[in-house]
Order: sequence, then structure tokens, then C-alpha cells
Amino acid sequence: MDNWDDLRYFQAVAEAGSLNGACKKLGVNHSTVFRRVKGLEEKLGVRLFERRDARYILTGAGEALLGRTGQVASAIDEVDRLIVGGDQALEGTIRITAPDGFAYYYLPPLIAEFSALYPGIEIQLLASSDDLNLTRLEADIALRVTSNPPEHLVGRKLWSMPWNLYGSPQFFSGPIGRFGIKQLASYPLLGAERNLLRLKPMQWLEKHVDKLNISARANTLMGMAALARSGIGLALLPADVAEGLQELGPTERRFESGIWLLTHPDLRSNARVRTFMQFLTERLMP
Repeated sequence: MDNWDDLRYFQAVAEAGSLNGACKKLGVNHSTVFRRVKGLEEKLGVRLFERRDARYILTGAGEALLGRTGQVASAIDEVDRLIVGGDQALEGTIRITAPDGFAYYYLPPLIAEFSALYPGIEIQLLASSDDLNLTRLEADIALRVTSNPPEHLVGRKLWSMPWNLYGSPQFFSGPIGRFGIKQLASYPLLGAERNLLRLKPMQWLEKHVDKLNISARANTLMGMAALARSGIGLALLPADVAEGLQELGPTERRFESGIWLLTHPDLRSNARVRTFMQFLTERLMP
């Protein structure tokens, strides 16, 4: 094989199960992924996928290759991290991933301040409700909302973010009091979709969904907050995305999320990563 990069395209399609999913992961267009996978099949002389509508299903040969590809990708990722981790120059790129609320409200003014202090460092802000893979260097630094950060990452907890019930001020003039499932059943409520369903507050609501009136759903907290501002329903939200909403009161279950600043251990020695993490810690710690 004369181009190991073909394996990256193959692996992305295999993991996503579709060209569209691979395009989103790799940040390239549909035709590029299709061409690279087709070219790899031609070089190897085997079919790696069965095409079923928009789905790409691994063949036996594809499954065998995927097992080896994972080993190659891990080795390449490790080399990349070691190279990046040893970089002591305060110039270059840092990619930081953060949930929508932090990406829109907290980080932009801090990035502007940091860029003025270190003009040689370019910050790439990746707003995402997905946990980008720091082991694969999909990002260098992550702000994560979690109670249990991954054991293979290093960093520190910055603070705890409280969750409360919020609604449009046009319908509520002030706090109403504690909300249990029985009280919530009397109001239209906003539910979660996709990745949001992994969050404990959303799991609590889903556990009682048969007793609730779900008026709409969203797959991001920012989207849920926007629906709440439009008066479509009440939303259980962390305080960072609740701008313009009336805090109505706590639910019978108290929720809070730990805010963690994390990186991969191999990147701790990188000068720009270390400097940016120290800067964010000083600005964001209470």
C-alpha cells in the first residue's frame, strides 16, 4: 500500500457506517471519501463494504482490515502525540473542544484575551455536543461537562454547574417552587435527543416520560434553551445556557455537572497547551 492515509478514510466510514458520517468526522466532502475508499478497494482487489442504501456494511475482508487499521492508527496517533507533546514553541495551533454554552458565552472573550498575549498561537474553537477524541488528536484540550472524566485524560475540575428548571418569562413572573414529576406533568416540557440522553438530568426525565407532556425535543442544550425562550415548553438546563430564561425553581432531584479542563497526558509538556490550560484555569476557577 503506497498511501497509509487511505486507511483513515476507510476507518472513518467503517466506524460511522456511512459516507455522510465519515464526511462529518473528517471534515471533507462526500466525493473525496467515496473516491478514497473506492481507490483502496481497487488497490487491494477486494470489496471492503456492502452498500445498502446509504449504509456501508463491512464485508469479511473489511472486518479483517479494520482490526489491523486500528493498530496502525493507534501507533500513528501515539507518534503524533509524542511529537506535539515535545513542542516547546509558543506558536502554532491549539484546538479546544467545548459544549455549546461554553463555546458561545464563556470562551470567545477569553480566547481574544489569550490571543492578544500570545499572537503566535492560533486557537481553533470546536463547539460540539460530541466528546471529540483527544487520543486521536481530534482536539488538544477539552472542556467537559461530566461527573466522571475519562481515566486516560489528565486535568482538573474547575467548578460545579447547577441545573434548574427554566421557562420563558412571558409565561412565568417568578419562581414557582419545587417541581416534582407530578407538578411537571401539568406543563409542556422539552425533552432530549441523541447525545443529550446520556446526561443524568435527561435520563431522569426519560425515566418518567410516560407521565410527562413532551412538547418538543432537541439534541443540544442551546437548542433546548432556544425552544424554551420561544415559549414551547419548560426545560431542565445548566445555568450557562439559560440566558434570557426565567429560573422557575429546583426539581425534586438536585442535579449539577462538574466542569473539567482536560488534555491527553502526552500533551502536558507541550508549551502552548500547558500555557493555554494554565490561562483558562486562572480565568475560570471561582
